[in-house]
Amino acid sequence: MTRFTVFALAFLGAAPVLAQPAPAAPRFKWEAGKVHTYRVVQQTIVKETVLDEKSEKPVATEAKTSLVLVRKWTVKDVDKQGVATLEMSIAEMKQEFRQPDGSTTTTDSAKPEDAKAMAEYLNKPIVTVRIDAQGKLVEVKEAKGGAAARLQAELPFRLVLPDAAPEAGKTWDRPFAFKLDPPAGTGESYDFTQKYTNKGTKDGYLIVGVETALKAPPKTTGEQVPLVPMLWTGDVYFNTSAGKYQASRLSAKAELANHQGEGTKFVYESTYAEDCLDK
Repeated sequence: MTRFTVFALAFLGAAPVLAQPAPAAPRFKWEAGKVHTYRVVQQTIVKETVLDEKSEKPVATEAKTSLVLVRKWTVKDVDKQGVATLEMSIAEMKQEFRQPDGSTTTTDSAKPEDAKAMAEYLNKPIVTVRIDAQGKLVEVKEAKGGAAARLQAELPFRLVLPDAAPEAGKTWDRPFAFKLDPPAGTGESYDFTQKYTNKGTKDGYLIVGVETALKAPPKTTGEQVPLVPMLWTGDVYFNTSAGKYQASRLSAKAELANHQGEGTKFVYESTYAEDCLDK
């Protein structure tokens, strides 16, 4: 080995290692005029045991709701800060409700008579929101049917992305408050926290685990009943290359004993699946 070779190797060994650029944080890529279409399938079962007014014996009932809908989010505008204004409309909807007595009621937009009854909100903008590149709900401009408070608990695209690119296992939080307006409540507000966990990537999708919890549950079990549907847990899938929400698989479950006195019980179970239909 020549003296030059030894010098060259020593120099290379001492050369500083250039830092690799940090990976880009995942972000929504809003585009004015773009329409994002999603299919939602939700199944909900409510079991309740209450005391008969006359005999004071427990009576158990069960109700089941099955909802399938197709909704469209149209990007109306994107400002200089990357905040998009989106309008949501429902293109299709079918709902089946099995009542405690066993009878079933079905509403289907594919049927002309049902579509006529839905004319007020079918294929018309019913929600207008402003959302930034992280998925944060900046503003609810319009929400028909009192959905504004619900949108804080159930974000339009189901997650808020982290400030920086997360490593596997990295967590971040989103606090939010949910106000119970009549008839569910009297205007009281409850604080929640939503924890997100990076579960890694697969097939180009960032998989984010979601856990929702009440910061301070109400003192009585009965007061918790209308809050249970907000306690979603599961996975959300984000298309990192396209910069859009792709899908989610969520569930909310709770069993509340003595919600209406000794011997009563409230059991809630709901599953939620949403998939992007964009080509």
